[in-house]
Amino acid sequence: MFRNMTIRKRIMAILAIVYVVSLSLAVGGGYYVLRQDTIRESLEKTEIFSAAMSSSAKYLTSAIRPKVQEYLPDTYFPEATVGIFMLTTIAKTVQEQYPEYIYRIASPNPLNPENLADAFEEKVIKSFEAGEIDSWRGFVQREGKEFYAVATPMVAGQNCIWCHDTPEAAHPKMVEQYGTRSGYGYALGDVVGTRVVYVPTEVALQQAKKKLGYFAGGFSLFFLLALIAVDRIIISSVVRPIEKIVEVATDISRGKMDREFEVNTNDEIRALADAFKRMKVSLAKAMDILRR
Repeated sequence: MFRNMTIRKRIMAILAIVYVVSLSLAVGGGYYVLRQDTIRESLEKTEIFSAAMSSSAKYLTSAIRPKVQEYLPDTYFPEATVGIFMLTTIAKTVQEQYPEYIYRIASPNPLNPENLADAFEEKVIKSFEAGEIDSWRGFVQREGKEFYAVATPMVAGQNCIWCHDTPEAAHPKMVEQYGTRSGYGYALGDVVGTRVVYVPTEVALQQAKKKLGYFAGGFSLFFLLALIAVDRIIISSVVRPIEKIVEVATDISRGKMDREFEVNTNDEIRALADAFKRMKVSLAKAMDILRR
């Protein structure tokens, strides 16, 4: 490949190969780092969202529900007594301002049909039930978009049983609203569902790709300028001195013994010129001997 190239072209070809390899490694490594940064940022958002929702649920069970049951023991008031109802309502309110964020309370046996687990959520719930994982996090496709999701198990506690034990034990108005086909039969300590926070990664990944584009453009511009600078240096310090030596050697081979090898550097080209000078001297002596 390089055998039939001039020194200048050979060096340019080598630099071009170095550019392609280094750009590929830089972009690949940069994308990995930015994607990890996207994961970290998405995880922070999901943890904040999840912590806010969990705190709301704890406040309901520790402060609001006891007071409602104390003052209104026979009243069906799910907004202040049912944690899942409150969380789904809060999630809908949040999604009005941030429609791209999704908070799901999913169960294979929900009271509210809106909370029925999809294929992904059901698979995660089964992993929780089997004790394979304590939580799940990662990228998932949902409605054609990529999200970073964090899922945590929902375990039936005493506060769940009073609604989800049997239709007969539940409040009549709740049974009237949701029916008796689903949402019952919960046992204390069982994994009955999952809470999932979906944070969109599309915007963050697009920004990462844009940063990579800027980096690749800047890197390419820098390398192009470096290539031009190297090309000028090669021409002035390597190609032209060698061409000059070739020109003088050609003239000497044609009998012009007055030509001199002139090199202003102290490198290999100077050593080559000195070798040609010695060869010229030897050639002159040989010609003098032949003339005699």
